[in-house]
Amino acid sequence: MEKQTDSDNIEDIYRIIFDKLNDSIVVFPLDENNEMLNFVYSNPASTKWTGLTKEEILSSNPKHLFAPHRLDDVIKNIDTIVNEGFLTHEMEITLRDGTFLPVELSSSLITVGNERFILTSGREIAERVESRKEREERMKEKTLLLDILTHDLRNYISVLWGCISHTLDDEDVTIEEIKTSVYRAKASLAKTDALLDDISVLMKKDIEFTYELRPVNILNNIHKCQSSLEDMYPLKEIQINTDKVNPKQNVLADMLFEQLIFNILSNSVKNTPSQAVRIDVSTEEKQDGRVIISIADFGKGITQDKRRKIFERYSEFRKKGSGSGLGLFIIQTLIERYKGQVWIENTIKGDYTKGTTFKLELRKTETEMFEFA
Repeated sequence: MEKQTDSDNIEDIYRIIFDKLNDSIVVFPLDENNEMLNFVYSNPASTKWTGLTKEEILSSNPKHLFAPHRLDDVIKNIDTIVNEGFLTHEMEITLRDGTFLPVELSSSLITVGNERFILTSGREIAERVESRKEREERMKEKTLLLDILTHDLRNYISVLWGCISHTLDDEDVTIEEIKTSVYRAKASLAKTDALLDDISVLMKKDIEFTYELRPVNILNNIHKCQSSLEDMYPLKEIQINTDKVNPKQNVLADMLFEQLIFNILSNSVKNTPSQAVRIDVSTEEKQDGRVIISIADFGKGITQDKRRKIFERYSEFRKKGSGSGLGLFIIQTLIERYKGQVWIENTIKGDYTKGTTFKLELRKTETEMFEFA
């Protein structure tokens, strides 16, 4: 009878213990350079997980079972196991259909004679990973709402501060000017109240954004924003041209769409040094079921290098100016929420100093628009 090798003995022991387990169990040896060699053991659960036969697993190298984009992590993990003797970590394995399955692996270094093996038990954690992703998404939503709340409340407070300061500090202020300041303050308070209403609606049920996007009219929201801008910047002469906006054009969005448009328009006003501010808005319908909204200003423009970071949170571009730096980050986040795209172009081709044009690509809808209460 042929004498069994150490490897045969190891396989016999593991087969008895592990064949009935629901967790995947695999064993593979290491060479003198800590390179992984072909599997020498695979229990039935491994076959069930991967869709591969036992023969296919045993004839393959562990590198082929792990997700290709995680191979660098695999190599680092092998070094840790060799040095410390044990490691529990999360990984992705490749299934027969080419998809990746998230698993938790517990690996131990085993030495038999002059041979070294790594025994790895695995447990599928797709539900855990999905739950973690959902928690992360909810946290992102919470952060977004807090950003919008603090960003816009500061803007509305600045209007109130300006109205009060003008009334109290100007000795020659007239009754008409006082009335104008009061009206502007009232409008700012109304916007604050509306913002708080929006946020309170979205914060219900632990920030679960389960409602569907609805048709929102582009032109109506521009008009609402223009009124707010005039209250916020009383010393500016703001002209928003909407002749090229289809008055019946609706896009799929939600109650925060006005905040999206307002942040872009506000950005244009802030970056126009002159008292007179001109903004041209137009819409263009595409054949693929989308509409492009172009918002062009004629301010100081944005250099190409600054555009690369313009939508990053607290970007240096916005930090150097007024405001909290969140406006452009909010734009990017809401566009992603609406499954759209946003990018920046020069208002005058080839000359960034002549102004900036924001391009928004959103899904259009022919359904009658929804009015948010």
